[in-house]
Amino acid sequence: MNRPDLFEEMESMQIEYDQLLVVEQAISILNQEVSSERSIATRIDSGSSEFQENFPISKLDHSRMFHSQTIEKICVKYRMRFLESTLFKGEIPVEAVREIKHLEQQLGITLEKFKVIAPSERFKLKDSTKDPVLLAELPNGRYYYIFQWGDDMKWYEHLLKYPFRHMRALAISSIIVGLLLAVLVPSQFELLKAEFFYRFFIFSMTSCLVLTLAIITGIMHSKDFSENVWNSKFIR
Repeated sequence: MNRPDLFEEMESMQIEYDQLLVVEQAISILNQEVSSERSIATRIDSGSSEFQENFPISKLDHSRMFHSQTIEKICVKYRMRFLESTLFKGEIPVEAVREIKHLEQQLGITLEKFKVIAPSERFKLKDSTKDPVLLAELPNGRYYYIFQWGDDMKWYEHLLKYPFRHMRALAISSIIVGLLLAVLVPSQFELLKAEFFYRFFIFSMTSCLVLTLAIITGIMHSKDFSENVWNSKFIR
């Protein structure tokens, strides 16, 4: 039998140990990543009322920072809500959590306060498909864009929601409906003056009727204009 070569055996064992160490390190890193993502998901669900001291705003991408007035205009335009992430129903995508993790690693801090831009049903129903946007709240009264998901937003969305923005928009929409009906209705009189008063009557009656029905329907269903409910937790 050959005499054992202790060096070769130690070298072989060392290779096995190094491989085992690499696997253990990889598992440890993976566990840390999973733990970090769970922590972020928990913070999104639970929220916080405090900001971390010495927040490094200068390190952020300023093109992704938005003032609340800008967000209000978007919410009013598309009839959306801007509320705390704790009120959001449904799952936050893994991509959003990883985006937060990357941002925290870049800044060297922990983000605590998050908000979501979404239609009101996303704060009531888990299976809604409407497009939400996740933002992190900053100490200077601004918000940092994190992630957007969903594919339900259509190009004509803002047109459909226009009458619900405010009272002025509803009045303008009612006038437009009245004008369209007055123009499209077939002629009834040969005299120009009689025809004019006929169409004016249709225009005025249609506009008033549409406006009145919209207001009554809104009152019956406890609906309010977007400018009044964009950041409300209670009004529908």
